Amino acid sequence: MKVLLAIGGLALLALAVWRFEPHNFGTAETLAMLPDYDSSSVVPNREWTNQEPIEIRGYEDHAMEVGISPDGRFLLFNDRNKPNKDMHWSVRISERTYEYKGKVKNTITSKVDGTPSFDGDGTLYFITMGEFPLDIRSLHRARFENGEAKDITELEGDIYRESPNLPVNMWISLDPDITDDGTLLFYSEGQFSPMRPFPYPFKVRGAELRDGRWVRMDERILANVNTASLEYAPAISAGGLELFFTRISKVDGRPKFVGIYVAKRRSRSEPFGSPERIMAITGDVEAPVLSGNEQHLYYHRMVDGVFKVFRVTRKGA
Repeated sequence: MKVLLAIGGLALLALAVWRFEPHNFGTAETLAMLPDYDSSSVVPNREWTNQEPIEIRGYEDHAMEVGISPDGRFLLFNDRNKPNKDMHWSVRISERTYEYKGKVKNTITSKVDGTPSFDGDGTLYFITMGEFPLDIRSLHRARFENGEAKDITELEGDIYRESPNLPVNMWISLDPDITDDGTLLFYSEGQFSPMRPFPYPFKVRGAELRDGRWVRMDERILANVNTASLEYAPAISAGGLELFFTRISKVDGRPKFVGIYVAKRRSRSEPFGSPERIMAITGDVEAPVLSGNEQHLYYHRMVDGVFKVFRVTRKGA
């Protein structure tokens, strides 16, 4: 058991480190996996405007991987601690200002906890890696009440992959986001290794709720989203027709955030179409999430070496 826990620690250290410092990782072998970013192939999306910062009063450290409650009252986020990421919460005091309240109770372990999101009823979805690799069920849900996660349960289903060749490769499911009605789940699935400085492959996955269990979607639904680049940190619209995600490709021989993208479809039974890059979002950005009314898209953005929360607004809002 001690060996397994040590292996899990290596995996979680890789999980905590790679994601926030893409400009620092890369070897000839691992970089060869990533394609070069081709700006000429980008389909622009100009439906959003006005990139602006969100203030979290009383908190000055890294704020990342935001979750917004349906009414916009609560803003949850992660810190950047390595390998012990924790989930924090804040309360809205004005349109673009929140007041920091502290860490979310009952979610703090010695490993990675966070990547929060909400469904339409205000149920909190997040990851906790406290029992990994003894328990690979990393995706959880809970009632969120004034800074406390209550009645925490694991998400059950075929949304986790076994890792038969530990410690060389470790599959981890993370970044859950869900439709308002709680029936469609989108998440990231990555293969991590202590021998490799970033997860590869790293893809967006989907699942449907059937009889209380999550059933993995046919990969053809997301065939236009997933490429040889890194695609992860999905955010799904209330009705399941708009999917937002982050992409990392290779620029000038180095991995780089190349934007936040959106893919659309006309009905839940259809595959998502070709992704479009949201042109109003600039800089090193990651992990989009929609506001409850879907008029704002939040994410974190690097500013002078620190990740801060930003948002753009849908045109016409």
